[in-house]
Amino acid sequence: MVNSTQDIPVLEARGITKAYGSMTALKGVDLAARRGEVIALIGPSGSGKSTLLRCLNFLEKPSGGQVILDGADVFEARDFATRHGRREKARLIALRRRVGMVFQSFNLWPHRTALGNVMEGLTQVLDVSRHDAHDRAMQLLEKVGLAERASHYPSELSGGQQQRVGIARALATEPEILLFDEPTSALDPELVGEVLAVIQNLAKEGRTMVVVTHEIGFARDVASEVVFMMAGSVVEHGTPTEVLRNSRSDALRGFLGRFRQDEAHQRTHSEDR
Repeated sequence: MVNSTQDIPVLEARGITKAYGSMTALKGVDLAARRGEVIALIGPSGSGKSTLLRCLNFLEKPSGGQVILDGADVFEARDFATRHGRREKARLIALRRRVGMVFQSFNLWPHRTALGNVMEGLTQVLDVSRHDAHDRAMQLLEKVGLAERASHYPSELSGGQQQRVGIARALATEPEILLFDEPTSALDPELVGEVLAVIQNLAKEGRTMVVVTHEIGFARDVASEVVFMMAGSVVEHGTPTEVLRNSRSDALRGFLGRFRQDEAHQRTHSEDR
């Protein structure tokens, strides 16, 4: 008999909608990530990828739908839209501990060192002693290759280094799932590789991750599943081979064609410099 627990997603979104007045950003999106999977969300700007990602841990409150963890803990959009009590706030804090977030624009505390930024979640969220938080934060900075930069402030770090501190900070609370919102889009091209290498190592460790990305090569090489979104809906999803090499929709073929043209242009521009 097959162990059914293997088929239960650690993170599942059902019918997620999001409206801003008369504009509908998400139109009933479903998504499921099983333990150890890497889901890459791709699509043109404005397709709803980042909005969906933020809805998964209610940084953006969905207009409708559910987010389910481990097949049991159900977070209903309507509960948090109509209730604002202490119980709802506690549930949101618990959700965000389990579903960590790495932001596009780093979101580091400018007045804290790299070490202080990573320690913050340990001392303030998990109530870890400062001594233990220091040791754990140093381990995480070592993990992302920045132990020697522990005493540096964000203004003294490159964009790639700041993003790696952001990843260490997200790992500090030991989340079950990591969400990445275009983690390399704010970086200079020469810094992209160092951040992608850290994420790839996390994938090799078996971390469950959902990554909004424009790095199609990363999606091809690292993702378990690729989800192509357009105009607030999922158009195609499947393995990287199914979606990136054997795409069925004209919309996806057009998107990939533009990406390949942009990639070729960037390569030619780099060779000319």
